[in-house]
Amino acid sequence: MIKVNKSVKSCVSLVTAIAMMAGMTGMFSAPGENADNTFVSTVKAASTATVNLSKTYQHITGFGGIDLPEWQGYSLSDAELARAFGNGPGQLGLTVLRVYINPDKNQWSKTLKTAQYAKKAGATLFATPWEPPSNIAVAGPAKGTTKDGRNVGEGGKKYLPSSNYGAYAQHLNDFGNYMKNNGAAVYSISVQNEPDFAHDWTYWSPNETTNFLANYGDKITSAKVMSPETFQYGAWGDGRDFYTKILNNSKAMANCDVFGTHFYGTPRSKMDFPQLESCGKEIWMTEVYVPNSEANSANRWPEAVQVAENIHNGLVVGNMSVYTWWYIKRQYSLLEQNGNNGAITKRGYMMAQYSKYVRPGYRRTEVTEQPQNNVLVSAYKGENNKVVIVAINKGSSEVNQQFEISGQTITSAVRYRTTGSENLAETKMTPSGGGFNAQLPGNSVSTFVCTISGSHGTNSSGSQGPVVSEPMKPDANGYYYHDTFENGLNDWAERGSVKAVQSGRSPFAGTEALVVSDRTAAWNGVQKNLPGDTFKAGEKFCFSACVNFLDADVDTEQFSLTLQYKDSSGTAKYANIDSKTCTKEHYVQLYNPEFQIPAGATDCQLVVETAEGLMNFYVDEVIVAKAGTVVNGPKEQEIVTTTEATTTTVTTTVTTTEATTAAPVTTTVTTTTTKAPEEFKGDSDGNGVVNSLDLVKLVQHLISVTTIEGDAAKSADMNNDGKLTIIDAIMLKNALS
Repeated sequence: MIKVNKSVKSCVSLVTAIAMMAGMTGMFSAPGENADNTFVSTVKAASTATVNLSKTYQHITGFGGIDLPEWQGYSLSDAELARAFGNGPGQLGLTVLRVYINPDKNQWSKTLKTAQYAKKAGATLFATPWEPPSNIAVAGPAKGTTKDGRNVGEGGKKYLPSSNYGAYAQHLNDFGNYMKNNGAAVYSISVQNEPDFAHDWTYWSPNETTNFLANYGDKITSAKVMSPETFQYGAWGDGRDFYTKILNNSKAMANCDVFGTHFYGTPRSKMDFPQLESCGKEIWMTEVYVPNSEANSANRWPEAVQVAENIHNGLVVGNMSVYTWWYIKRQYSLLEQNGNNGAITKRGYMMAQYSKYVRPGYRRTEVTEQPQNNVLVSAYKGENNKVVIVAINKGSSEVNQQFEISGQTITSAVRYRTTGSENLAETKMTPSGGGFNAQLPGNSVSTFVCTISGSHGTNSSGSQGPVVSEPMKPDANGYYYHDTFENGLNDWAERGSVKAVQSGRSPFAGTEALVVSDRTAAWNGVQKNLPGDTFKAGEKFCFSACVNFLDADVDTEQFSLTLQYKDSSGTAKYANIDSKTCTKEHYVQLYNPEFQIPAGATDCQLVVETAEGLMNFYVDEVIVAKAGTVVNGPKEQEIVTTTEATTTTVTTTVTTTEATTAAPVTTTVTTTTTKAPEEFKGDSDGNGVVNSLDLVKLVQHLISVTTIEGDAAKSADMNNDGKLTIIDAIMLKNALS
């Protein structure tokens, strides 16, 4: 984002300005006109806005803005901080804060006041650089210069030579550590603010940002790494190239944890980016103001309704998990800059219609989006059987609208409405069964917070929010899921740029398996949602999946069964359930009979993926069951490795008593074993070798005949849960057989 008080955007080239104006016409369409500028009939009959909880889309991380005292010339007061990040009456309920990475580390303290407050309030923080430190940057390319096949257009204030990428990565990592050490840890750090509009900051080409991510992204360890944040989301020029090049570079993709973009000049028709939306990583809208930045425009009505429409389009069309305004406090922003002690503006109330009620961890769910002319509807499901519906009437006339939550009974519904004369006005609705009727005044936004009595339903899209409803019950075998793919995909979803279909070519059980093809990265695989009402943090379950591959230039590949989840801070985490080496043309079982869901975990997904290879692979006989369930899988093939075995002879002297003579008899028993590779567990007696004597030792410990302690106990803990149980004995027995 530029320093708006200098109106730099007015200086962009004529071609860019024309393109922006063309894009804006789609963003702010007139009544009776679609965002793609095609007209619809003005006599369209109203239909019911029906919510389908069985199909969900993106996870919602939150809504927020930036506080940038270096540019604003002021900081938020204590009262304004509470108004922005609190969620009580008269507060916005923001849950995201964007912070500025000053190129001068001596200025970093300026961001701490707001950042520390927001962090304590539970907000997610992310950071953006505009320029590198002056000592590692050079003057930017001249206007019209061509670099990497790209015309620079307006040029750039600065340019970072590739020889200084390492120093730049260190600078970003140092900022992350500084914030962490000062109680304001950031979730992610982006590569660059608006590299496609670099007149006032640093120029990068799509090739350069991809190169930086691929070769230096993993050097940023103090936070997650965000892609560059483009000025616009592919409305013209090469804005989308910054993302497609990352998607097509496996190293860059592996080092990029979240994608960020800005929405300036981006019409609704350009917000959908299926390739990015299916990559398995969240997309954040990290900066915009709409429809303008004119002085004292924040309370104009009905102009402010366009803010709600832009949020709606970003969430529904763009599948954004975050929506971020530019300055939190400005003459065109969420809080008033002049007078009224930073009061919430009409634009702020448009944000609040979402931010106060659609909370972090909710998921967008399917709903009739345009039930009648000028009405836009989105829906979200969350904890405690809450369903939130947001309805925008951008027309000038009041309409009547029927809402229905399919297959549910609504026990309560409360509406919060903003109009020209109301701000989050509260009204209790009167539901009947699963529906209710509401009047939507012209130029209004209504948020309906509903509580339902039953389950949120089964998610057919492969993703599920933190839902609290009736938990699943295991069948007679102890199975929650038993997926054999005989009748379909069993709710398994494609992960990344892949194709997942049934295949009868190489089943393990029955006649069908799931084949995963067209993979472009190792993490590209398949995933299955684990509903949060059943698979709760801290509880243990049995997981098993059989995998195989046929057509590849290698004989072996490492496969992993992984749990993807979000921790209590909303950070994406990954826990290994089991990993094994698969020999080509032979199924291997990924199996952990007693895996514990990590503490604080929500939004759990079961993932099958490879360590490196991009070959097609098969998945079959997936079982999720009660902890301790024994699941028989394929016989493991002997893996030939270059690890040289060490033969060890152990001589044990055993003194016994002869029954007939009562005389001591000394017998020498010699056991020859083969030392396993260092990573092999199970050395219960701590003598450096693993054999049947270790199993005996472990069993003796379990029946309190002896005690295993220290390093030997860690080695005997086969499933790494910090305890020695019968499960460890079973796993050790299987490993020795």
